[in-house]
Amino acid sequence: MKRIVSALLALGCAAALSACTSNEDKFVSELKAAGFGNPGKPSTETEKKSKKIGKRTVKSSQSTIEVMVRVKGCDLEMAKISGQSGYWLDELHVKGQEPDWPNYPENLTRDQVVKLLADNSAKPDGFKDCYKPNEA
Repeated sequence: MKRIVSALLALGCAAALSACTSNEDKFVSELKAAGFGNPGKPSTETEKKSKKIGKRTVKSSQSTIEVMVRVKGCDLEMAKISGQSGYWLDELHVKGQEPDWPNYPENLTRDQVVKLLADNSAKPDGFKDCYKPNEA
């Protein structure tokens, strides 16, 4: 009986892991289709929440997939909620800092990111330290 439970646990873990990997792979493919030539390795962060409703506690979790892309010298973190459509430009990574991107622009193609980097809109701290308009 103990071996059967262990085997079922192992199968459940393997199934959960492949589901995450599948969503991560889909996100990388989505970014490639949007023109980002070489997305980095995806990672998934899971946020667990619990909420008291009357005498019951309801627990939930939400997984966010994050992938780094490099555009015009800037390392940009794209993020999406696992299992949902759409993604957003989350953070700029520069000199060990990870400031949030203002207004969280959504579903940008690479060309739109290039345009956003070049325009006069609000940029996160450290943007000028990485931005190189002549880089790919």
